[in-house]
Amino acid sequence: MTVRNLRSYGLLLAVVTATATPFLINCSTDEYEDEESEGALTGVDNKLGLGLSYDEASGTVTATLKESLKAGEQLRIRVRRGKPELGDEAKIDCDSINEARPITGAGSRENAPIGKVVYQGPKVTKELVELVGVYDDHRFQSDPAWAAQRSAEITAAGGPKALVEACVVRPGKTPIKLQTNLEQAWDIGNATQKELASRAIGNGLKFNAGDGGADDPTPAREVALRSMEEYGERCVEELGEIPFFKKLANGKYDTFDCRDFVGTGEGHEPVRIPGVEGAMIPLMQNDRPVTKCDGEGPHGQKPGASYNCVDKCDRAEFLSEGCEPGPTVTHAVNEQGSHWILLCRKVTGGEEIGWTKTKRFNDIAMIGNNPKTGKTCYFQNTINSGTDGEHVPHPADREKSRTIWDSPKGYCFESCHGTDPFIQSPWINNAKRSDGKPVVPMMGFDRDYEISWLESPYYVVNMDAQGWTMPKQLVSEEAGPCLTCHRVGGDAWIREFANWTTGNVEGGGPISNGDSYWNKITDSYKAFEKAHWMPMRLDGLTAETWPSSKWAKAMEHLNKCNKNRNDPECLWADVPRGEGNPQRPGQP
Repeated sequence: MTVRNLRSYGLLLAVVTATATPFLINCSTDEYEDEESEGALTGVDNKLGLGLSYDEASGTVTATLKESLKAGEQLRIRVRRGKPELGDEAKIDCDSINEARPITGAGSRENAPIGKVVYQGPKVTKELVELVGVYDDHRFQSDPAWAAQRSAEITAAGGPKALVEACVVRPGKTPIKLQTNLEQAWDIGNATQKELASRAIGNGLKFNAGDGGADDPTPAREVALRSMEEYGERCVEELGEIPFFKKLANGKYDTFDCRDFVGTGEGHEPVRIPGVEGAMIPLMQNDRPVTKCDGEGPHGQKPGASYNCVDKCDRAEFLSEGCEPGPTVTHAVNEQGSHWILLCRKVTGGEEIGWTKTKRFNDIAMIGNNPKTGKTCYFQNTINSGTDGEHVPHPADREKSRTIWDSPKGYCFESCHGTDPFIQSPWINNAKRSDGKPVVPMMGFDRDYEISWLESPYYVVNMDAQGWTMPKQLVSEEAGPCLTCHRVGGDAWIREFANWTTGNVEGGGPISNGDSYWNKITDSYKAFEKAHWMPMRLDGLTAETWPSSKWAKAMEHLNKCNKNRNDPECLWADVPRGEGNPQRPGQP
């Protein structure tokens, strides 16, 4: 059978990864007499083996089962636009699924994953396919006003995700239900097509008799992924497990509360997790704590989110250039030595209970980094949509991930995180661990992150296949004073962050009222010794001596090179990737 013939079927389900347990397929013809629990009837581990995938070639959804449908059973499939929430799957109204024609019959084992039967589903409209990239715009992060307007448009149009849902309706029995998103179905379809093509030409993965497990479980490297579920699995494979989430089974985890820093989940009370430590990022105004927005009412009620609801503060956020009460940051290290940071910010829903108590956040982000290998992963929520900070899911959870996480994104490190995984700022470093050190790992404070270690590796997992690029670092001699501690690179890093930490406005120059970041800072924190957060020791420098200092001259060079990267005086070099992550040929 040829690859071309394989594609004509619409195809399929079965993902084999290095972290996944091989599928155990029961190919008997016995009646389904398992216990009728919700776990057996709903979700990826349903007892019929019902799975969903998307075939890019035909633009259709397909379903697979362990066995053909029995007399009187119907398979119903639809693709709809929506906003996924916890518990949605169990609430699917199978009788309402009439957009796709119910499919009956014996199905076919030909061209199916081993031990599976394939059923053809509906075609996916262009509008729904385009939702896969609906958040591929950095303005969701960097432009709050634009993001709020665009998010409102997405909500009004029906939601941010294309959801694929299926039911097996059985006479006299509770239906089997499954929901996924188009991104995950797409990844599964692509993986299955590759497996079937390999089987057809006889040189690919080998399967054990009677199940779907591979003799060699190592997956193909550097394959583009669209879904956070698949990317999350890949990141766990490279970095180890994420300590915030208790693992329940393959692809199933408890959730995490990023306000109270505890594990949450069905059937148990919130639990403290050893090694996990978090803190609220305090909002200060003239060195006094602020816990509410500027406005009337007990909590400074204002419509919408709180991330810029206080007129002035001592330390504003770099990203939003705003002052907000209530964001949190959490840290943990796993057994492999990988550091994980969960950041919940752009607080929302605090009008009634308070901005420092609400558990809803418009922006939920996570970074994982192994300082020895340099391997790093970035995770971002569907901004202004996936806001439940009480039930943050593991990115690889196949039933919960879609309720918060968006598809993999590369814009985080292509600009802001261009040289290292963690950004330090006066704002975020004011969140402290119990030992007084910053929650976010900081060079010179955390023993795993050595100061002045410019050869430390840094590589974002799967970046080449995803089409992501990492900016070069500036290594000119003139930048030397800054390079004595850390690397320098990335447009936003140089243009904004480096200037703000040295008392300058964007692009260089003294503090003025024309800079949106400095407009948010209290006058007392515009004083020289507080505005110049870098270098970390001023060593006698004053406002008068600063312009002639080596640090000021280094900043002049940074700004010049960022404005004209081809200036012959500006020398750039690749950021070291580390062993096993060679530079892709021809990569800029």
